[in-house]
Amino acid sequence: SIDGIRNKRGAPVVTSRRWPKTQPIAYIFKDDIKESVRQMIREVTKKIEANTCLSFKENGNVGAQLEFHRGGGCWSYIGNTHTTKQPISIDLGCDFYGIVGHEIFHALGIDHTQNRKDRDAYVQVNVGAVASGDQHNFNKLADAANDNFGVPYDYGSDLHYGAFDFSINGQAVIVANDADYLNTMGQRKKLTFNDYKMVNSLYECSAKCPKQLPCRNGGYTSPKNCNVCVCTDFYKGTNCETPALTMPITGTGKTIYNTKYNETLYTSGNNYNWDMFHRDAVKIIKAPAGRKLLVKIHKIHAAWGQLNCYVGCPLVGLEFVDNANGDLSTLGKIFCCKKDEGYSFVSKSNTIGYKAYASPGMPFESYVTYTVV
Repeated sequence: SIDGIRNKRGAPVVTSRRWPKTQPIAYIFKDDIKESVRQMIREVTKKIEANTCLSFKENGNVGAQLEFHRGGGCWSYIGNTHTTKQPISIDLGCDFYGIVGHEIFHALGIDHTQNRKDRDAYVQVNVGAVASGDQHNFNKLADAANDNFGVPYDYGSDLHYGAFDFSINGQAVIVANDADYLNTMGQRKKLTFNDYKMVNSLYECSAKCPKQLPCRNGGYTSPKNCNVCVCTDFYKGTNCETPALTMPITGTGKTIYNTKYNETLYTSGNNYNWDMFHRDAVKIIKAPAGRKLLVKIHKIHAAWGQLNCYVGCPLVGLEFVDNANGDLSTLGKIFCCKKDEGYSFVSKSNTIGYKAYASPGMPFESYVTYTVV
């Protein structure tokens, strides 16, 4: 699940390496890419098309092409190299939805999240745990080479490495300043709201809509339909004005209890769509302005027991989106292990976004309390 980047430049915002928006981005497969992997790649390109102003065409022959092949690992060049056939390697072990998306995002011009110029406010990088030939994957971008367009740092970005990726001695390479994000870093289950927002910003997709809507709560005008906003998981409506189920708490020391979540969660999409965050359980928990929330996990129970408990929590879990400014656009802190029962934390603002998720057909039960402090 580790990738490398080739021909590293000052991404994520080298405009000369953008692909044309006026025509589909052509892609082809070499014979060593089996049909199931081809179908996954098609699904990912369709997902990116649906959420950005870009389009793709299989076997297109206009200008440069992306060429998917098995080239020894998972890797891609950063941005358009302006060559006839630009390789993307999807080798054995790389054929996962989020890894394919990760490499395509690189080809579109997006660098790793942990390389952002503002990373020191969020993570510490231990390059001493990385082989010298791989350390370039963790070079922080220079200020002049990195414009993040106001997109917040997202531990759960599909472009963020996991804590132990490239480690040669078992030590963590990336240590989150907030340790609760250990399971969030390196997730490859989905392409995120902020991943798409970064692509739309880099390619100036807002130009597709002459009038920008007054989108609220972190949303932005959809480049696919200029009459609606693209919203985070927690809001809906034309202008993202309608929140998901909101549970307000009034008064210091007051506690609310979520009902036991004991129904089965299912994913959507076909067999090749590994986007496992099907949001059947989404809530916004709000304390009064100026207050915070003490969040305590009392119970996490799922089928298969401790088989669920490994870094990333890909099968089932609880997610708490917790940012100092109340932003609910990022992925949150993720918990899925029996050892997490009894764990508590104090929120960074008066607002918490809560999600529960599960993989196909797996019953999942949780019990969480929220107390105003």
